[in-house]
Amino acid sequence: MVRDIVHFLIQFLTWFIIIGAIFTWIPPANRPGFADWIISVTEDLLEPLRKIIPPIGGIDITPLIAIMILQMIDNFITRGF
Repeated sequence: MVRDIVHFLIQFLTWFIIIGAIFTWIPPANRPGFADWIISVTEDLLEPLRKIIPPIGGIDITPLIAIMILQMIDNFITRGF
């Protein structure tokens, strides 16, 4: 039961990060109203990683790293050691 809830939350957060990353590619004038909220939430989550991993060649890979970390945590929790 707890595993299922944690799995759901991690999957939800993963999709939230993906959607936030996609919205950052859209110019602010063309974004839907809720996009700024999603971006601000995901930016707060990704900011600590950005302090450790700077952009590479102008490309921010922190969403990818965050998703990989979340998936590792999910695998660890749902499958055990």
